[in-house]
Amino acid sequence: MTHSSRISSKLLPFTGAASVTSVALLLASVATPALAQSSVTLYGLIESAVVSQNHASPTGGRIYSVNQAGEGFLSASRFGLQGIEDLGGGMKARFVLENGFNSQAGTFDQQGQLFGRQAFVALQGGWGELAFGRQYTGAVVAISMVDPIFIGAPPTNSWLVFLTGQRYNNALTWTKKFGPFGVNLQYAFGGVAGQGSARSSASGGVSWDQNGNVFTGQLQQTHDSQSRTAKTWSLGGKVSYGQWKFHADYLQSQRDPGFDVTNGGVDYASITNMSTAATPTTVAAIGSVFSAARRDQFFTLGATYLLSPSWQFIAAYMYNNTTAVNFSGKRQTLYGVVDYFLSKRTDVYFATAYERVDGGWGGLFGTTTTNWTGGNGVKLNGFDNQMSYYIGLRHRF
Repeated sequence: MTHSSRISSKLLPFTGAASVTSVALLLASVATPALAQSSVTLYGLIESAVVSQNHASPTGGRIYSVNQAGEGFLSASRFGLQGIEDLGGGMKARFVLENGFNSQAGTFDQQGQLFGRQAFVALQGGWGELAFGRQYTGAVVAISMVDPIFIGAPPTNSWLVFLTGQRYNNALTWTKKFGPFGVNLQYAFGGVAGQGSARSSASGGVSWDQNGNVFTGQLQQTHDSQSRTAKTWSLGGKVSYGQWKFHADYLQSQRDPGFDVTNGGVDYASITNMSTAATPTTVAAIGSVFSAARRDQFFTLGATYLLSPSWQFIAAYMYNNTTAVNFSGKRQTLYGVVDYFLSKRTDVYFATAYERVDGGWGGLFGTTTTNWTGGNGVKLNGFDNQMSYYIGLRHRF
């Protein structure tokens, strides 16, 4: 899987880059008049976990690995550059270039793109912020704000991104804060000559964030290359009470028959992780392209308990019901995490997850079926449940 937690962690300065920054600022001062202050920050996160997972093949084999599909349990590894310049008069310019990589092999994530996580430039003022480039979808941002682990990283705990999409290319996003109240509008251009709606997307939502309590609502519509649509709406909340945080979100997704943002397996980059291409070599998954109209109803319930500044406990339950013509299937995940912070930047954790599928999704785990599109084809030949264990280490810089 190519995503992740997918929302950026807190940006922390890279203390080893002082000399590089000094040289960059010196060159900038020679090349341009000293009219504004600017800075560039290198930041990142590396996470790796030893994973044990049963039912990894149709014969029931267990697999041991470092990371699952290139990801730890809590976060996806990344490094990035963020720059900001004060233009005066209350205006600022900023940019973000963020790369995702697989720590167990040192390879690029996000379809092998150099800055596949984020790549945008933005202008800020009293009217809000306007950002241009590759950005997170409005739906995934809204849910991540209230999710117990910001949507996690591996297939075990982040399969919901097949319903929302994770990132859009060619996106234009406006955000504005009015105290604790926030609004956002997003439009991603399709870029298909002569077809204004093909591969385009639109999203809008509101949020409330105050004293550790967060509430979100979001609407989103995405078109594939044939202008077929996927419509989603979501509501979510996070409530803080002492050392506890309680999390809940609900998402409903409706797709036209044949909706496929991968263009038949050719393009995974314009709208990531919203469907699994129907090709002769692509194994069936919850994001598989359906030949009939499809509706998904998804929710998460979770809680976080901070025992002390060093110990954190997380538990959550995820549920999705998929319905289509002659199809009805459920997928559920129950997971728990014990997280110990060695410092503000480094933590170690133990996580376990139990997953179960029913109905039309039966046999999803360890399946090798490829000619299956929403129940039309060979029955899935895997298992109905899977157990995963993680021991992980995460470091932010």
